[in-house]
Amino acid sequence: MKSFAAGIAAAFLLMLSSGANAGERVMYQEITDNKPDVGVSTTVYLGDRMLEQRRGQYMDCIVPKFDHTGKALGGWTLTIKSGEPICKTTPSAKRYTPNYVNGQSAVAQYTYDVVLKEEKPGSYKICLFNMVNVTCAKDKAKSDFEAGPWFVYSKSSFQQTIEYAGRNGDVLKFIYSEFTDGLAREAFTREFQVDLSQGNVAAYKGAIIEIESASNASITYKVVRNFQQ
Repeated sequence: MKSFAAGIAAAFLLMLSSGANAGERVMYQEITDNKPDVGVSTTVYLGDRMLEQRRGQYMDCIVPKFDHTGKALGGWTLTIKSGEPICKTTPSAKRYTPNYVNGQSAVAQYTYDVVLKEEKPGSYKICLFNMVNVTCAKDKAKSDFEAGPWFVYSKSSFQQTIEYAGRNGDVLKFIYSEFTDGLAREAFTREFQVDLSQGNVAAYKGAIIEIESASNASITYKVVRNFQQ
């Protein structure tokens, strides 16, 4: 039964991730990942990240598109969060592990493993598991999940980003931020500007960006050089 369930989950993930080519990514190996690629023309909008450098690894994950809350004896509240990846922590793992605490009581907290199973053709359930299923979200379809390679930040890792903050005349505004564990470090958030009358290149913290066009709502650009490690 276990191998059958594992096969169902594997087939489910394969169908969901058909658009994501895992062969293009290094899986289960810590890397420094830069987005977007150097030399690629990219358009983002006000408030979007233009440039990002992050440390972590790609893992096989499922990402629910729904929230679920259950109760268990002892006053435990059990949760599945929408938009949060639940991943196999090793390539051979049989179960998935969330990147958040999914079990909480008045005096303790616990991170439960997660299992996925097809109950009948096209209908799935996802359960928090500790020897037995402690709560399940049932009657879910493939469209209720994303799946495939997912970038997971390394604990205490350092990330850098540049965000577009708009245009005033010839002056473009940007926000540089540093993050640890995905959380912004307030003391390391800075605004900087580029005057297009003086040129179309933005350079900050080792990153170099060539600006192709910009309005107050969007910007098109190419990365010439990423943040320097």
